[in-house]
Amino acid sequence: MSKPSDDTVQILLDLSRLLRNLTRLVGGADDGPPMTATTRVALVELGDSGPVRLNDLAARMGVSAPTASRSVDALHDLGLVERVVDATDRRAVRIELSEQGRAQLEERKARAKVAFAPAVAVLSKSDREQLSDLLHRMTEALSNHD
Repeated sequence: MSKPSDDTVQILLDLSRLLRNLTRLVGGADDGPPMTATTRVALVELGDSGPVRLNDLAARMGVSAPTASRSVDALHDLGLVERVVDATDRRAVRIELSEQGRAQLEERKARAKVAFAPAVAVLSKSDREQLSDLLHRMTEALSNHD
């Protein structure tokens, strides 16, 4: 494995700083119901994907099935997810956001939008489109990298 270039390291540091600031502004684990970072990731993934089986959720989160299961248990205890029988396979269970879970996720997204607004405001429409394209391409590259 090759050593990352100085440019790559600086990009990672800048991105890390941006994410820390955004997390601080949006609210972390202590805002709203108590959740770990992994549980918050599960909440977002369930919001993005809709009802999924546990193994599919674990894959989306990049964690083991037991880790995903603990996150789902925590979200269930908070009333944010429901377990429903899979209509295509009665032996399987799908996990989906409850009405309260959808409301919690929308609240977090709204706070993120407000918190991120000053950063977005300094960019032109063209810059925002370019940034969005670059972030999408980087995310896809990482998603397809095995």
